[in-house]
Amino acid sequence: MKTRYLPLVAIISAVASSSAFAASQAYVTDSNGNMVTDSYGSCVRSIDWTAETAIASCENPVKKAPAAKVAPKTAKASTPAPTLLAPVSGPIDGSSQSAYVIDSEGRIVRDGYGYCVRTIDWTKDTAIAKCEGWEEPKPAVVAKPAPVVKPAPAPVMVVKEDAPAAFRGFFDTDMSDLKTDAMNKLNVYSDYMKRNENKNVKVIGHTDATGSEAYNQALSERRANAVKTYLEASGIDAQRIEAIGMGETQPVATNKTKAGRAENRRVEIEVVK
Repeated sequence: MKTRYLPLVAIISAVASSSAFAASQAYVTDSNGNMVTDSYGSCVRSIDWTAETAIASCENPVKKAPAAKVAPKTAKASTPAPTLLAPVSGPIDGSSQSAYVIDSEGRIVRDGYGYCVRTIDWTKDTAIAKCEGWEEPKPAVVAKPAPVVKPAPAPVMVVKEDAPAAFRGFFDTDMSDLKTDAMNKLNVYSDYMKRNENKNVKVIGHTDATGSEAYNQALSERRANAVKTYLEASGIDAQRIEAIGMGETQPVATNKTKAGRAENRRVEIEVVK
């Protein structure tokens, strides 16, 4: 019986093939069977990696030095790179993305430094902040609308029975015509007298010291009668309104200033029974 011997070349080929298969199991491969490398060019080890199955080119990748760039004469200071945060601990679900390599359980594969391993589909738009060591984007601050400031309600004039109401500054010099502001306030008295038919009013006209005493007396009476006429036109019986003039005899302010004289050109209304 003759003993058959395998050729030496076949034995060496078988051993090499076995060694290559063992080495390929020592590193993570993608769906195309290519070795997955991290951002530094090193192959990502699997749990089957040992020193015997290590591949030298995977452990010590040859990195080409970038070509030196000639700085322009007016080179601007480069912006410093942002400081990376420490990689997050715990698994990161990658089942719904394609920017990073995932393992058989759908978890994103980490490199030796704890950062996620990118795929060729990675872009800044598809990047995951906690994979890159970036700060999570802060939610935009929504400005609160300014509170609506409602205008203060117009002051309501109240008829006082225990004191006369003075309508000051409603007459120009040497005039007895009522101004709009005076009419608005006289409407309050008209409404009051319509609700209280047992109440009457006394209307007293006054002037400043401009002109003679006799002239100012007549002017004060015209001013009182202007108020009486307005109330009558609003529906108040003339018998319920007494109009008198006091001329310049009862000033409430100095007649030496323009503002003081305006205060003295007035009509006062007093509620009487």
